[in-house]
This record gives sequence, structure tokens and C-alpha cells, in this order.
Amino acid sequence: MATVVVPDRLTSHVAAGHPWLYVNAVPAIPGARTGEFVTLLGQGRRPIGQALFDADSPIALRVLSTRKDETPGPALWHRRVDQALSLRRSVLDLRHTDCFRLLHGEGDRLPGVVVDHYAGFLVLKLDTPAWLPHLEQLCDALEHHVRPRGIFFKGISGEPEPARNLRGDAPPEHILVREHGMRLAVDVRRGQKTGLFLDQRENRALVRQVARDRRVLNLFSYTGGFSLAAALGGATQVTSVDLARGAVDGARHNFSANDLDPTAHSFVTADAFEHLAACAAARELFDLVIVDPPSFAPRKQALRAAEAAYTKLNAAAIRQVRPGGLVACASCSSHVPMDLFLQILRESARTARRALRVLEIRQEPADHPTPLHFPEGRYLKFVLALAE
Repeated sequence: MATVVVPDRLTSHVAAGHPWLYVNAVPAIPGARTGEFVTLLGQGRRPIGQALFDADSPIALRVLSTRKDETPGPALWHRRVDQALSLRRSVLDLRHTDCFRLLHGEGDRLPGVVVDHYAGFLVLKLDTPAWLPHLEQLCDALEHHVRPRGIFFKGISGEPEPARNLRGDAPPEHILVREHGMRLAVDVRRGQKTGLFLDQRENRALVRQVARDRRVLNLFSYTGGFSLAAALGGATQVTSVDLARGAVDGARHNFSANDLDPTAHSFVTADAFEHLAACAAARELFDLVIVDPPSFAPRKQALRAAEAAYTKLNAAAIRQVRPGGLVACASCSSHVPMDLFLQILRESARTARRALRVLEIRQEPADHPTPLHFPEGRYLKFVLALAE
């Protein structure tokens, strides 16, 4: 096994649980190939951990373990999967929910591996090709502990690796899942992420809790998860807005799957900014506005532009909230920390000339755990506020 000496300034970070070592922070590893294991050495060349090597990524090493009794390989994959499944069973109420994140990469100590569970089917996605040599072993561990109906490989982030079925039955075109009793059709092949934004599951439940007798506007609605939650929670009328016609059609289908009449609600294929402008021109107000856009800052270099876009969007949304109504604002940009997001909302409220009272501040749910010393992994922000 290849070795690398970790600079003294980084050994404490590794010991504390940070899972990444960047290529420009460690010495070169001659002869090491992507997918190979590397022993991390500290002072006096003492072993301090084991990592997975990626020759072509800015993240050269992903730390797999810092314990002397753990060796990378099948036995460790089995242990990680078993621990992850036990955690979900202990922190989630799975009696009325069969869709959740089973493996959350760094948070489950398999950095770069994401596995989502959809009604018995597993969808696997990788952040690095370094896991490809170990893919079959990972599937063995998943089959042994989860016993899924099938394992579908969604590919590698940013890579052309084709999606394909790995084990068992191929998933149907749409998997019908249950989320707190709500039925959702999930397209794991063509849908965003692995098919559904599972990290918003508990926030959809919150929207369902507060939606009764409210007129709701859901922007960037995708296949209508928040819209459906609001309608099932007793909203009088829900308007779902998304730029993708296929997503809007999916939202209609999800309403029908829950015995709700889609014709009693509105489904709009439009740009969210343009729709808000049209609402402003028509003086159309809502009792609850949900703003859950895609990441405006996929790279750190885009942060300044993202701040301006988030401020403009949320200000426009707040203006369309009836006095005493609610606004739910979210961001999935990892480069926008919670403090900055709250600052953006303060500026949005000032621009809209409306005061906000914060009711809830949330981050990732329990099936998306994050090491304490890994702030890069905390990406989700969700704020529910009352608009004065």
C-alpha cells in the first residue's frame, strides 16, 4: 500500500474527522493510481489513517478510517453499511416512510458514496471514480444488509459514466414511494439527484403542518413535493411553478396519485422570477410562498452573483406574501453558509420593506449526517418566517 506523509498542520484535522485532503496540501504519491488505498503517516511516520486516492480530483485523498483496527476493504464496507442502516432505523419513523438516504458519503464514513432508498430499490451515485474498483464489493455489502429489490447505479458526478442496473430488478419508470404517508412517483433514471430531493423530506412535513386554509405558491416546484404536502395539509389552493414542463406534469401526476383533483390547483410552466413579476403586476398575494431554487453558487467564484440572485428572488417572493402570511426560503448552495443565508434574507426583507419573524431554522435531516469538523458538508438551509 502506498504511503504519504500528512503535513503537521493537517494531522489534527484528519484525527478530528475531516475526510478530505486536497492535492495541493499533500506531497505527490508516485505510482499511486485512482482507486488505490493510501496509508496516511503523521509525525515520525506513524500511521494515522487510511484513504482512497483519486489522481485526477482536487480532493486527492478521501479518508476512510483513522482507527488501527479498521482496514479498507469488504469487511469495512459491510460495517459501514450495517451502521448506516441501524442509524436510520433508530432516528427515522419508517412506518409511513420508505424513501430515505441510506449512505450519505462523508457522514457515513464512506466519502464519495451516496445511496438512496426508494421503496426497496437502492440508487447509488458516486462523487469520484476512485470507488469504481470497489463497486462490486459495495453492492455485496448493500445486498447482504439491506436485501433490496435492486441496485441502480446513477453514475459519477461530473463524469460520463453511464447509468445502469447493478443488481436485482431494474427499477420501474416511476417508483411510487411513501413519505410520511404522502405518495410520490420517483423517476430515478431521468430525475434530478437520485430522483427526489430527500433532504427536504422533513421540511415538506413542516409545510403540510402549517398549510391549512392557506393559499400557497411553490416556486421551483420540481415534481410538486412541497405543493402536495401543502394540499394534503389543507391548503385551499396551491400554485406550482417550474421551468421544466416534465416536472410540472410530474406534479400533476403526484396530485392524482394522492386522490387530489389537479384541476383544483394551478400548475405553471414558467421562470420563477417572471412569474413573481406577473403576480406583482396583478397584485396577487399568497398566504404561504415557498422558495426552493437550485444552487446559485455551484462554485466559490459564483458566490457574489449568487448573493445578488438570492436577495432579488427572496425579496420578490416576500412582496407576494399577504401580511401575516408565511414564507419558506431554502438554499442548497454549500458555498452559502447559514449565517450568510440569514444575512441575505435580512437584505431581502429590507428590500421588500417587510419585517420577518423567524419561526424555524433547519439544516440537513438525520439521514444526512455530517462530521462536526466538516463544515463543507453542511449545505442545506431552510427558514420558515412570518411576514409582517
